[in-house]
Amino acid sequence: MKYKGYEAIIKYSDEDETFIGEVINTRDILVFDGKDIQEIKQAFQSVVDDYIEDCQLENKPAEKPFSGQFVMRIKPELHRNLYIKAKQAGLSLNAFVSQKLDETLFLGH
Repeated sequence: MKYKGYEAIIKYSDEDETFIGEVINTRDILVFDGKDIQEIKQAFQSVVDDYIEDCQLENKPAEKPFSGQFVMRIKPELHRNLYIKAKQAGLSLNAFVSQKLDETLFLGH
């Protein structure tokens, strides 16, 4: 489920006999629930709208869905080897690693 760039996953709770949703592409915790598809969709949109509004009232930026940047710590030897492989492929390190991650995801690994 997607709305204003935010994405949610929905699970069903047998215990509560309701759908439970969670926004997954922000570090802030945004959860919602509903008894049926229409209600869960409305709750999702409401929680996103409320989150954006609350952030504006607090004069803080709403966390945008992921920027596409992340920091990763790896062994220096791996860093060096990746750099060499990237240069051999005629790519920057970022482009090379991004390409390999894409390939891995699309291969279903």
